[in-house]
Amino acid sequence: MNLDNITPSNFIEDEILEDLKAGKVKEVITRCPPEPSGYWHIGHCKAWVINFETALKFGGYTYLRMDDTNPSREQGEFAESYLDDLKWLGYTPKAVIYASEAYFEGIYNLAEKLIMKGLAYVDELSQEEQLKMKGTLTTPGVNSPYRDRPKEESLKLFREMRDGKHPDGSLTLRAKIDMSHPNILMRDPIMYKISREHHYKTGDKWCIYPIYDYAHPMEDALEGVTYSLCDITFRVHREVYDWFVKNCLDDPYTPKQREFSTLNLENVLLGKRYLKQLVENKVVMGWDDPRLLTIVGMKRRGYTAEGIKNFVKSCGVVASESTIPFSSLEYYIREDLNKTATRAMVVLDPLRVVITNLPEDYTEEIETNNNPNIESACSHKGIFARELYIEKEDFSLNPPPKYNRLVVGGLVRLKDAYIIKCNEVVYKENGEIDYLKCEYLEGTKSGQPGSNMKVKGTIHFVARKNSFDCTIRNFKNLTKKEYLWPGKALSQGVSINEILEEDSLIETSAKAENFLRNAKPYDKFQFMRKGYFALDKDSTEDNYIFNSTISLKDSFKK
Repeated sequence: MNLDNITPSNFIEDEILEDLKAGKVKEVITRCPPEPSGYWHIGHCKAWVINFETALKFGGYTYLRMDDTNPSREQGEFAESYLDDLKWLGYTPKAVIYASEAYFEGIYNLAEKLIMKGLAYVDELSQEEQLKMKGTLTTPGVNSPYRDRPKEESLKLFREMRDGKHPDGSLTLRAKIDMSHPNILMRDPIMYKISREHHYKTGDKWCIYPIYDYAHPMEDALEGVTYSLCDITFRVHREVYDWFVKNCLDDPYTPKQREFSTLNLENVLLGKRYLKQLVENKVVMGWDDPRLLTIVGMKRRGYTAEGIKNFVKSCGVVASESTIPFSSLEYYIREDLNKTATRAMVVLDPLRVVITNLPEDYTEEIETNNNPNIESACSHKGIFARELYIEKEDFSLNPPPKYNRLVVGGLVRLKDAYIIKCNEVVYKENGEIDYLKCEYLEGTKSGQPGSNMKVKGTIHFVARKNSFDCTIRNFKNLTKKEYLWPGKALSQGVSINEILEEDSLIETSAKAENFLRNAKPYDKFQFMRKGYFALDKDSTEDNYIFNSTISLKDSFKK
């Protein structure tokens, strides 16, 4: 690869290019190290996109590593979901690695070496006692009375910890750094704890587990990672990361941790612990509820992988925090759906129309382009017939100014069909409109020679004999608009029920043209003039369910 042809687009790429040119690294290797304790959400997407795209730009590669060092929170279900999510996003990792299988023995051996260097010790203080002795931002910590025990004794106890000879929580292995360090995380951090939790991958093989601040840099090192790219919340951990890399490894190899801003979306609830609460309390349908911005939820709602990635890329790679309007995400989803979604005619709020100058059994084939943006998209067949359905909002008894749809005595064009004129309104006994009596104008079919008669309005429709009833799921934002940062409100003591929007899911019935019976779950459509929708996985032959993905237009400007 000719490095002179690479133009860096952010501060991380600047450093990588300098390192490559200076010979400090030979290749760019990144990693995605999720803890399998919940489903990925859009905040994680930013990290994965940055890691994969950065490595690809420099001809490198990325590992997917399950950072499964905490069996009390982790499940195989979550780990499996990550594989599906990455595949859906369009990324292929160099390898899929489970830290519990690949690295536990290696990082245990490195811990023993650190003990024999005099840089780690076994502590008998409880974790509560250790916390009290940590000090504060303005006061130094206090050394543990076990800090200077002989390294041979610490090694013996550490091996006994692994062999299960001590109860849970009775001993910990701690790094010996500096109890007066200004960064509290550097004050003799815990490396291992005793925990007899059954591990979803290794079973009961281990009864001691490494703590994140030790496991993370050691796994990166054993994996050969050159750049550990993570969000800014890990910035304070970098000193610990660098200390372990420097003191545990015998060679000069040093992976670099570099941080970028987190993804903060207005009025969106993220955070696995909050989403897990919603799922467990059955507030939502599951981790893939379309109202959640989990990857499985966004996929179910009809968001596209390309749209999500384009949105993340638009946010840039910066170190400073900012909050992004939700409409920005919607812009990129809408932009991609406009290019890819199949067009269809669906009437969401039906009003029956009878074409009085057609016989009862009349049918005429019409043709609708599946997507004008795709030359190879072809078209599908529809029907023009005596009985039709139009949207109730496309007819008005008292039209407002500039109303260009159907009125009594007025004309309107039916999409891909004829111009019709409304002659009479038929009412029910209760005074509601029952149906409209209309006539069609011969020679005005769309696309036919001589059909150049102009009318101001064009509306969509479905023929009664070419339609079926379906269910539409309409969504509002899950959290109330006044909570710009829902996670912050929850952390400050507001109850989760207080921030939730009422009626965030509303189901209605609609009339869809029959060709939509061929749709498969997750297929995406533009319901013409209404918005984008996706077929839900809960659909059956008797009940097709379409999730409302996004509106056709919005005020957001790129």
